[in-house]
Amino acid sequence: MAQVEVVIISGFLGSGKTTLLQNLLMDEKGSGRKVAVLMNELGETSVDSDIIGDKVPLQELLNGCICCTAKDELEISLLTLFHMHQPDVIYIEASGVAHPIEILDACLSPVIADRISIRSIITTVDADRWLQRSRNSPQLNRLYEEQVKHGDTLIINKTIRLSKKELQQIKADLKSINPGAILHITNFSNISLSGIPYSNRNSICEFEKLNVHQRLHIQSLTYTFTNEIKKTDFENWLMKLPDTIHRIKGFVRFEEEKGKVNLFQYTYGVPSYYPQDIAFKNHFVVIGENLDCREVYSQLKDLENKY
Repeated sequence: MAQVEVVIISGFLGSGKTTLLQNLLMDEKGSGRKVAVLMNELGETSVDSDIIGDKVPLQELLNGCICCTAKDELEISLLTLFHMHQPDVIYIEASGVAHPIEILDACLSPVIADRISIRSIITTVDADRWLQRSRNSPQLNRLYEEQVKHGDTLIINKTIRLSKKELQQIKADLKSINPGAILHITNFSNISLSGIPYSNRNSICEFEKLNVHQRLHIQSLTYTFTNEIKKTDFENWLMKLPDTIHRIKGFVRFEEEKGKVNLFQYTYGVPSYYPQDIAFKNHFVVIGENLDCREVYSQLKDLENKY
């Protein structure tokens, strides 16, 4: 069997990985290559796979991180994609708390290593979040640095509000951690496939293992809304969330917008709403450090039960 090209997309929660994946898949449409995708989510349900659609062969690894609990499943999923679809390239979108070398390690397992050619590890960096990393726990900042350190291509994303001085500072920071990486400055992870070089990695370098639950204390909660909720109550709930809630994504329906479905994205305190034409299931995923899952579940239930 011919070797399959693999692109690993890494980066912390909300830094623009799924948007990057969408952009690269659009670029692939004109290449004539057969493409497949493997997505890893911490939660029990994937929101991003709905966004990708059903035209690209997809394998999902849910309710765990590839680098901690789903390594064996990654090998099986890659083999499944090989045999069922025989793609030319597979894009692996890691969970936001995954270490890219752990994923590379799984890809280079003896079971599948001879069938894979690693094109690149791409790490997306949220520019504003990088500048505010002093607010993070030391463990979380180590993960940031490890993701940057082991990327072949670093995408400094969400740069539209940065001053020239701030952008230069981020570039200097990243270059000090990973001097050999190629840097791209973007908004909305807007980069084409031609900007992604071939690294042809075939070995594992030394790296720091960072277990999601034991070291980073990051948990996820999946909730499914069955009813419409009031937008004002929902936004009041958002305002009270602690800084340790790093990411929320999901589909919600508001009482004030009868029949409409919104894709909701929340990254580091900033909410965004994207109206959808398709009535997706109202799955809702919350990810944070030391997350009190019972309390958050109860709060979301209360939002629903008010009406």
